[in-house]
Amino acid sequence: MGEGPTLTTPRLLALPLTIWNAGYVAEELAPTLAFTAVVARSGGRGGDGVGPYGGIVGTDPHAAAPDPLDPAGSLRRELRRRAGAGRSVLTWVLRLKSGPSAVGLIAADTQGRRAVVGVSIVLGCRHEGYATEAVRAVAGWFEYRGALVETRIRRGDGIGKRLGQATSFVPTPVLIADWWRIWLRPPTD
Repeated sequence: MGEGPTLTTPRLLALPLTIWNAGYVAEELAPTLAFTAVVARSGGRGGDGVGPYGGIVGTDPHAAAPDPLDPAGSLRRELRRRAGAGRSVLTWVLRLKSGPSAVGLIAADTQGRRAVVGVSIVLGCRHEGYATEAVRAVAGWFEYRGALVETRIRRGDGIGKRLGQATSFVPTPVLIADWWRIWLRPPTD
């Protein structure tokens, strides 16, 4: 897929996360983003301490629980891992165009021509439509490049379901780890 570009929406800039800005972003976002979906490590394969946490933005159903004693450290380690994971793992910091404030993160894990996207918005900025704007922008970029875009939504997550519907995803019958349903954006021809 390559490196992610800077993406824009009417109100947001989605700036690529790099190994150089990961620590700064973690310190900025940890107080308001920690424990909404943040973990120390995603990409695991189950085992002790795993559960329905979903990794940094819900792209990993096998992710372990975050460290409650060090939320900034958990986020910093996860962001640095994502920034250094290679071309198949893309993460963007969501910033308001009207100011320097970060309002969240959006990420995509890719394999071939498939992309799994997920978003986390800081507590004080939810219900403003930022997640919808960001998901549409990232999904549109991947679709332009020929990728099939999917997301994973926890069973019973009404907010995630509404976001999926608002961004043109449809549920599939596929469940992962008994609590994550795969939703796809149907290709448009």
